[in-house]
Amino acid sequence: MGRIILVTGGARSGKSCYAEQLAANTGADIAYIATAKALDLEMEDRIAKHRQQRPAAWQTFETPTSPSTIIADQGSQYAGILLDCLTVMITNIILTHAVDWDNPAVAQLHTIEADVMVEVEAIIKAAGESGAEVIAVTNEVGFGIVPLSPLARFFRDCAGRVNQRMAAAAAEVFLVVSGIPMQIKGQ
Repeated sequence: MGRIILVTGGARSGKSCYAEQLAANTGADIAYIATAKALDLEMEDRIAKHRQQRPAAWQTFETPTSPSTIIADQGSQYAGILLDCLTVMITNIILTHAVDWDNPAVAQLHTIEADVMVEVEAIIKAAGESGAEVIAVTNEVGFGIVPLSPLARFFRDCAGRVNQRMAAAAAEVFLVVSGIPMQIKGQ
């Protein structure tokens, strides 16, 4: 039976580095699931830096919207699976929908969030059935001001609900602040 460890924190808090340490402690066979897409030079640079800092022996899977399929199909082959990150996955799923973000229809927002939550539930199910320790990284986006744009508000709210669901399913949850991990759920 697999289990989930959730690592959250703000941008540049050190959460990915901490999650990589946790993954390295699970054993020799590690899968890394990347959700980022290199849509511009800045993202290309971020992705390159992430590649450089993780061990070359880790098997990398790139899937922007459906990491659950990798966990379900490959999970039993690995001691640890690092999913980095849920908030990028949420963005990717949101952007698969054609929405007038200046005036979004409420029904569209419900449909998009339902699509996101279907994937989240699939991740939770696949992690439980995998036998692996699944370490999921996510951003805590609720500490700031209420965003002005409908898209930003929707993203913040959707990410908050995803984080709550993942934290409820996780055996352990860590909040990373300024490079310092604090365990907020679990042992």
